[in-house]
Amino acid sequence: MSSLDDWRITEEPYYAPQADEVALFVAAYAARLPVMVKGPTGCGKSRFIEYAAWKLGRPLVTVACNEDMTAADLVGRFLLEPGGTRWQDGPLTMAARHGAICYLDEIVEARQDTTVVIHPLTDYRRTLPLDKKGELVRAHPDFQLVISYNPGYQSLMKDLKTSTRQRFVALDFDYPTAALEAQIVVRETGIGSDQAGALVQVAAAARGSRGTVWTKASRPVLLSMPATSCARALPCVTPAGWLWCVLSPTMPRSARLWSTPSTPFSSDLGCL
Repeated sequence: MSSLDDWRITEEPYYAPQADEVALFVAAYAARLPVMVKGPTGCGKSRFIEYAAWKLGRPLVTVACNEDMTAADLVGRFLLEPGGTRWQDGPLTMAARHGAICYLDEIVEARQDTTVVIHPLTDYRRTLPLDKKGELVRAHPDFQLVISYNPGYQSLMKDLKTSTRQRFVALDFDYPTAALEAQIVVRETGIGSDQAGALVQVAAAARGSRGTVWTKASRPVLLSMPATSCARALPCVTPAGWLWCVLSPTMPRSARLWSTPSTPFSSDLGCL
């Protein structure tokens, strides 16, 4: 049994291409170029990487980056055992050693002193020094490094270093067209096309309302929550209420949704 069998995607993930991004990724993988997928939150970056890994037949090791992540969390560390110590590869080392695609999700969330460990893997060297172990890991021929990056998170305190960003081939993503997004909602939830179209109108209105608390909840993945409730004739309630479902005078009545922390999801879509 391979060390990466648990990371293989055995069933085809549903992904609706927006343009030629699949062909571009396949070409980048053929050249073993590191790839950065850029785009707003929820536009399909992670699903795209899952689909690409499935299409290429490669295991996918995903790391959800966060500000508490250290370099040891990526490359590995020594663990104490009754008989002494044992080295445990981190996800990046495991992927490089065995030839997987390593996906660092939202890398901008990680500290800059952590992300610099990927630099030797992203140029002609394709190596990963394990300083604590005294080993130099040479990347497997099938290894590829992929990161996702949300420019919306960019700030003086939280951004990719230029020395990191310039090492990657960049694929720019945006939200799908309204027709394609409605198709995705229908496919993922099973609701009717009219209801999906109304939900997409809400999402489009939210994305145009920057600076409000409901803007971030306009992700296609969150559209599946009310859509699934519609499909199953269930009320839709979130722990903090449905923050983004706010009435807008410019929004068509057929697309209006509203809720409060103490009341179920209500709408003109026939969910209740």
